Amino acid sequence: MPSDKTVVQPSSGPLPASSVGAALAAGLSVARSAHAAGSDVIRIGMVGCGNRGTGACREALLAAEPVRLVAVGDLFPERLEISLKNLTKYADLAPKIDVPAERRFAGFDAYRHVIDAGVDLVLLTTPPHFRPLHYAAAIQAGKHAFLEKPCCIDAPGYRMLAAANEEARRKKLSVVVGLQRRHQRNYLDGIQKIRDGAIGDVRFIRTYYNVQGGGRAGWRRPEGMNELEYQLRHWGVFLWLCGDHLVEQSTHEIDVANWVMDAHPVRASGLGGREKRFGPGNGDIWDHHAIEFEYEGGVRYFCQARQMSGTWDHVSETVHGSRGVLTLGTGAWGFGKLTPRELRDRKRVAENPYQREHENLLASIRGTGPYRLDAEYGATSSMTAVMGRMATYSGQLVTWDEAVQSELRLGPTRYAWDAEPPTRADATGAYPAAVPGETRAW
Repeated sequence: MPSDKTVVQPSSGPLPASSVGAALAAGLSVARSAHAAGSDVIRIGMVGCGNRGTGACREALLAAEPVRLVAVGDLFPERLEISLKNLTKYADLAPKIDVPAERRFAGFDAYRHVIDAGVDLVLLTTPPHFRPLHYAAAIQAGKHAFLEKPCCIDAPGYRMLAAANEEARRKKLSVVVGLQRRHQRNYLDGIQKIRDGAIGDVRFIRTYYNVQGGGRAGWRRPEGMNELEYQLRHWGVFLWLCGDHLVEQSTHEIDVANWVMDAHPVRASGLGGREKRFGPGNGDIWDHHAIEFEYEGGVRYFCQARQMSGTWDHVSETVHGSRGVLTLGTGAWGFGKLTPRELRDRKRVAENPYQREHENLLASIRGTGPYRLDAEYGATSSMTAVMGRMATYSGQLVTWDEAVQSELRLGPTRYAWDAEPPTRADATGAYPAAVPGETRAW
């Protein structure tokens, strides 16, 4: 289990009550910080210090002046040190980082301590399972927030997000979600063309998030590491932590379809399975999905999502209209083969949506740009992906109302290092996975 050396190791706490509204209402009244005045420093806290959290923090620190990172939290102490080391090696970032030992927190309660460490803005970049809980706590405390996608991995989490969003709107808190295509010029221009009637009425939509992946043979639990810690460290292959790659990754494409339609689907059906992602080290998620979503009025959206080595790589979103066809973007970042690193190297930062989303968030906080509460559409698109997974895992037709009313919660009954994990491997090291026609998926 993780060491508590060199960092504060908070005690683990109980799971939130099922009544999310009551939990929010019971929160402390926290005075808003004076960050809205243009020259005041925006104090940032980071919860989740992995690669994505570190990248998001870098972008936030580059987005506007004056900003300062003042607190960090993660389940694992070593992640704190690695993240801070990687951030401080940049000469332009080091002066903006002020995180002494007393503001470095590890453990399941780290998020609470970061939120209470005098921050104005909290970056929530842990594995997705924890997002609703952390977001609700941040909003309850009166903090602005950046949420990495997806925003939820089950219906109880979606309902927690919805309650927190209502609170955020009442408090005029600014929130941006890591669905960066919403900040990307080619997507913004393409959506406007559709709104202007360039391709006529939308008939159907196709998206693909087909990439390499799957198959991690031999990735077994090390001697001395308990099962819960193993799953938390390798969260990307466990359903309760990532929601399946359909939710964790393809929410990007699903969000684009919802953006085009300015709505969520009303039902979904689909299929999928595990062709290469099985055996020791591969968790319990699938490696491919194909889903047909239907919107009110009959427009269909066909979604493919695959992580499978040796297969066709293709990521794109194409909208078919009565008078034409428009492809909004291609490639994992929507720029064909350009990556965010290449965008920086080519001095095209203005085109980098990962940077733009943080600039837009800080502008919303300061009042120098439009007010943003992106967690509203972030919650809807994340739940749309969850509905798709419900359809593929169960092999059933699932309606939106059935999906959002589901009481099936993914996760342990309590958060502690000695807690029983939601799933365990069999004698061969393989984890049980969903079986259509048998699995209860909602």
